[in-house]
Amino acid sequence: MSNVLVINATPQETRVASLENGSISDFHIERRRHRGVVGNIYKGRVLRVLPGMQAAFVDIGLEKAGFLYVSDVYNDHQTHSIDDEEEDDDAGSDNGGGGRRRNAKNVPPIEKQLKEGQEILVQVVKDPIGTKGARVTCHVSLAGRNLVFMPTVAHVGISRQIARDRERKRLRQIANEMRPAGGGFIVRTAAEGVSRKLLRHDMGVLIRLWNRIMERYDRVESPSRLYEDLDLILRATRDLATADLDRLVVDSRTEYDRIMTFIEHVMPKFASRAELYVGSEPIFDAYGIESELKNALSRTVQLPSGGYLVIEKTEALTSIDINTGRFVGKKNLEQTIVKTNVEAAHEVAYQLKLRNIGGLVIIDFIDMEEAANRRRVEKELDKAFAGDRGRVKISSISEFGLVELSRKRTRESLEQMLCEPCDHCEGLGIVKSRETVACELLRELHRDLAAIEAFDVHVLAHPHVTTLLLGRERDSLRDLELRYEKKLHVKPDGSRHVTEFDIAGGNQRSKKRSKASGSGRR
Repeated sequence: MSNVLVINATPQETRVASLENGSISDFHIERRRHRGVVGNIYKGRVLRVLPGMQAAFVDIGLEKAGFLYVSDVYNDHQTHSIDDEEEDDDAGSDNGGGGRRRNAKNVPPIEKQLKEGQEILVQVVKDPIGTKGARVTCHVSLAGRNLVFMPTVAHVGISRQIARDRERKRLRQIANEMRPAGGGFIVRTAAEGVSRKLLRHDMGVLIRLWNRIMERYDRVESPSRLYEDLDLILRATRDLATADLDRLVVDSRTEYDRIMTFIEHVMPKFASRAELYVGSEPIFDAYGIESELKNALSRTVQLPSGGYLVIEKTEALTSIDINTGRFVGKKNLEQTIVKTNVEAAHEVAYQLKLRNIGGLVIIDFIDMEEAANRRRVEKELDKAFAGDRGRVKISSISEFGLVELSRKRTRESLEQMLCEPCDHCEGLGIVKSRETVACELLRELHRDLAAIEAFDVHVLAHPHVTTLLLGRERDSLRDLELRYEKKLHVKPDGSRHVTEFDIAGGNQRSKKRSKASGSGRR
């Protein structure tokens, strides 16, 4: 099976899914009105210093103040510009990450470094999540296709995915040739086999970008945005188009042209792998992604043998309970349990990545009597998380069958992105947001209009949804009318649940309900 990067681009939202052998390995969504801020750089102002927490709140111009830990403070940006050709042969330790935090034990207390009203340069490393503001750092990292430039960290690191010692040595030497005093580079996986000339060019581009940011820092008042990272489509093209990617498919001509311009400039070898999707079926339907996303909002996930997982999300942690269900095995109970637990180990890893669940996760495996079987399940769990882009730490199985797992959280989970508290249950449960339902209704119209013979098509939906359709999404309705040569009549119906809508043309009627339900990966 091939590896494919699938991009669904509409005026309302952009969705990107990375498929490995037919299964979703990575999923991102960016709404037009709620674009993420990770990677953006700001000139901020310290609002409050918290000695008891060794942290500070920084106003960066967003709704909520950014949160800055003491280990992320850096006050030496006064060395504003960097000579493109300055060399430093001091190689750092090997590391595959971006800019690194200092050990808080080796830095002065935050109250000795920052004061209220002080202006500082910060970069967002974690989007605002729920009631929490963005997480920020003073240690900037500027990502390119082949390299990450770290102006504040004297370090050269090579991606762990580059395995050959000779290539690692070559790349480290090139990075050290241009590493400015006090700064450093992370060499990304994409740099493997890239020529010295191109790498040196990329380094110069990143250094000049940093110089422009610092020049703007001197000119503007705080809070101000100094630099905005690429949008989701170009960021995914840059970061997810790896050497083993077979195809990049996008369903928008405008975005296809923009991607091709970016590829030809930054990564020309990939030009032949990008293609415009022209099928009549919506692109996420054609690749089986839409049904998978619906399943990813389900509380219950079925396993191939007949067992199932129950995923419960709380404020503090996520719990995953494993059950044998209708699976009774063929020989004995222990073998039945082990088979279920092994299947569950791989499904847990898949679901956490798909749903982008981070923080603390407790997995309740079915109790196994034999130590060898527990070790087997532990190995399968380690293997399942081997390709996870997030930082994952996994404990051994306890005597009660519990595994404690932590996974780095950098953005909202799929549930947080697609759902909102339910008005009907006063926040005790969840329901898809009106914006999500409006987007799904537009996609349903795209599916149905070609098959409806009548000229006049009537759409009945909850008033919250029709308000969006007749307001912000009026242009989307007009585009559908022109494309399918129909007249759409959108009417509010307050008796409906927010997730219900009807599409009717003549005697043809299609009643839909957008539900957060499903039975797991197929």
